[in-house]
Amino acid sequence: MERRELIALVGGIALLGGTVALLRDESAPPPPPVFERFLADGVEHVPDAHEPGAPTDLELTALDRTSLRASWTATGGLGHGGFEVRWNGGTRLVQGTETELTDLDVNADVAVEVRAVDGLGNRSGPATATAVPRLAHDAAPEDGLFEPVDRFDGPESLSPRRWRVLPATMPYDTRGASTDCLGRRPFNGGRLEVACDLLELQSNVPLALGEPHPGDGAVGRAVLTTDGPLTSDGEVSIALLPEPFQDLAALGDSLPPGAVVLRVTSTAVRFDVGAGVPATGGVVPAAGTFTLPSSGVRHRWELRVLPDAVVALRDGVALAGAPVAVPWRVAHPRLVFRESRGTLLDSFGTGGVPAGPRPASVVALGRSRVDLGIATPAQLAGGTSVRVVATLFAGSGPPATLEFGSLSAPATPMPPEDAWSHETVVYADFPLEESDELRSVRLPTGNIGYLAGAHLVVADGLDARRPLPRVTDRPSPAPEVPAPTVTVVREGDVARVVVELADPTAREVAAVKGVEVDFDGERIATLPTNGSAGGRHEFALRLDDVPTGGHDVVARVLPVDGRGEVRRAQHSFQIRPL
Repeated sequence: MERRELIALVGGIALLGGTVALLRDESAPPPPPVFERFLADGVEHVPDAHEPGAPTDLELTALDRTSLRASWTATGGLGHGGFEVRWNGGTRLVQGTETELTDLDVNADVAVEVRAVDGLGNRSGPATATAVPRLAHDAAPEDGLFEPVDRFDGPESLSPRRWRVLPATMPYDTRGASTDCLGRRPFNGGRLEVACDLLELQSNVPLALGEPHPGDGAVGRAVLTTDGPLTSDGEVSIALLPEPFQDLAALGDSLPPGAVVLRVTSTAVRFDVGAGVPATGGVVPAAGTFTLPSSGVRHRWELRVLPDAVVALRDGVALAGAPVAVPWRVAHPRLVFRESRGTLLDSFGTGGVPAGPRPASVVALGRSRVDLGIATPAQLAGGTSVRVVATLFAGSGPPATLEFGSLSAPATPMPPEDAWSHETVVYADFPLEESDELRSVRLPTGNIGYLAGAHLVVADGLDARRPLPRVTDRPSPAPEVPAPTVTVVREGDVARVVVELADPTAREVAAVKGVEVDFDGERIATLPTNGSAGGRHEFALRLDDVPTGGHDVVARVLPVDGRGEVRRAQHSFQIRPL
């Protein structure tokens, strides 16, 4: 049996170790413990017969002059565990088929090698490629974008003149910005990171449509560079919202009239449009292949507006389209991130007709059923118009009007709804003239069950009322040990225990030293994996002498670096009498 052979081997090692101890300096530290393969009686390791084949089609591209994106094709699938990437003295383990190398010398030759790694640490031969970041960067896709392109490298990049950071919860807080929703990672000088479940960035710079571009026919475009979405339930969207909806709160599944939204999830790319966007006979390009991006690897998403269609492209390849004609000439872009913690934001730009920012100030109001609050002259100073926005749960019917000082205007719902039994946003616009008077804001009619909150949007108001958003500096993410999942399948008198170490979206995984498996608190297997990047490991456990009832299997994943975290997973199952 393998166990008896192991005992004999350990005995031999112990004897040899004793001999060496007589010869060495007594002050020398003891050698580190050896991580040996071990299988208990009645346990068999089912090896993976797949041998890692060298990756193919290694390609190096660049979205800027100091980075390279390496992408390749896996031979035989990804079940073998992952890949080892080497470049100019650096080494990285990943489980996906792409990675991005940052902070490179713009003029240096960068030689990249990629090897497949199986679950036991065996390496394939390399795929190789060499590039100079400056020469690999293709600036042509940026020619149609207006300067300045927004580079999200710190809080200053979200200047209140150009952006409003919408909070993760409603209503607006007093600053008009959410807290703890943004971090900063030091890639290529800095990139913003989404740190909450919902983040929306509303651009104050309108997207104005122009004449068809001679190259691709676009009359307007919005381009976002990001690495998201990263999770199975994550979503990244580029929304084009026409007047007057750009100042309203979080964008839900119900879209305002005229809206066009490009939604990117982990499985699909699609367009959603609001009411009043007419269908056309426009030709939509055939969709290309969509793959889930990897953490830290940027891609260039473009929402391209054509006279008779809208098209979504990633890195210049069309992935989705809708044969519709937008019913407006000016829209306001909004970036939406849902369940997208960890997503990095790199840049955003628009093309069409140049337009300047139209900043606005947000003034929080109260929660009374009727008197929403008082607006002071200082809060309204410099403004040209004001919008009153109220978020409420209505009863039998919507409010008919909103009042601002001596003025009254119809309360318009956004979006229009047939039923008013749930949370609804209503608004009304008023002209604004200089005055030293206080102005009351009222919701005088309608059966309101509960007012969630209200605020004013003051067009051309003072930017000082909206300070820069809070951004927390964060170090470069350290490699993480892939977390295990454990499943147990009974086949007669044998239980098949499967331990999988999978994290395909991680920017970098830590080298795995080995896997330990316990059954009801007793060690049944120790499997060295020799610096693997993950993988699948199966053990067959005979149940001849195992009693009926409940049992627990615990798997631990140990990193090569002893300072790293040991990851653990447990699976409970029942053995019932036959």
